[in-house]
This record gives sequence, C-alpha cells and structure tokens, in this order.
Amino acid sequence: MLRVFILFCLVLINFTFQTTLFPHIAILGVTPDTMLVFIICYGILRGDIEGAVFGFFAGLAHDVLGGLVIGVYALLGFLSGYVSGKPFKDFFKHNYFLPFLIVVFISFIYQFVLYFTTIMVAGQLEFWHYAGTIILPKTIYTAIFAIPIYSLMHFINAKLEKYEERFEPFFARKKDK
Repeated sequence: MLRVFILFCLVLINFTFQTTLFPHIAILGVTPDTMLVFIICYGILRGDIEGAVFGFFAGLAHDVLGGLVIGVYALLGFLSGYVSGKPFKDFFKHNYFLPFLIVVFISFIYQFVLYFTTIMVAGQLEFWHYAGTIILPKTIYTAIFAIPIYSLMHFINAKLEKYEERFEPFFARKKDK
C-alpha cells in the first residue's frame, strides 16, 4: 500500500512540475516528458506487469488532467511500461546506460505514435516538420532526464523493497497456518 501511495505522489508531483515549472524551461518550445521516463524506469525496475499497470494509471491521469483524447496516453503508458519491463526483469539494476537507451528508443516511438493519433488526426500533415521540431528535440530533452530519474526511482524502489521485506515473513507465517 505504501508503494501505491508513493507512486501516486510521484505522479501528482510530476504532473505539477509538467504544468507549472517545465513550460519555463522549454527549449525551442519543447518540454521533457518526465512521466514517460518514470513509467519506463518503473517498468525496468519492477517488471512488465507492474510497469504496465503503473503506465496505464499514470497515462490515464495524464488523459484526465490534460490529454486531448481520453485513452491515448493510458494506452501508450501501458505499452511503454510493459515493453520496458518485459526483457529486463533480470538485468543488473545498477546499470544506468541501459535505461538511458531504452528511454531514447521508447520516447522516439512514443512521440511518433502521438503524432499519428493526435496531431495528424487534427489535420496537420507536415510530418517532417513535426519530426524535426517536436519528435527529435522532445526525445533528446526527455533522455536528458533518464539517468537522474532512474537514479531516484532506483533509490525509492530499493527503500520500498527493504520496507516490504520486513513484512514478508509475517504474511508467510499466516499463510502456512
């Protein structure tokens, strides 16, 4: 339950930063998508199922609080969390370069899909212009936040796992009886 509360707080704090602080640090009109980084990092640290669930709810919160179409960010968050957690269940969690590469790859695909599901549907068909002014810069700007956010998520996850281990023997004894 503590993990859910902390994740809820992280989503809320991140959304607050996304809407208040990040517009002031925009570069060429582009802001980083730190929620995507949180989803990817959580998927890497906790696996595909938990990553997908966290991604879905974080995306749904984004849809409800500021998305153009309800469900697009929830679906993309779900897929991002699932894909980032699937092949990396047993990799060395202290490796910070791999999460950086995963963020770059998934962010690029994520922005590309957002173009086709929201921008192109709205009638803006200038893909190469959009790719050069939004997709590429946003991917790079988002990737800059990959290592600091992964470090934070790794720290929080380690503390939560240590906290959860304290209660594991208690629940294991109850099941045996």
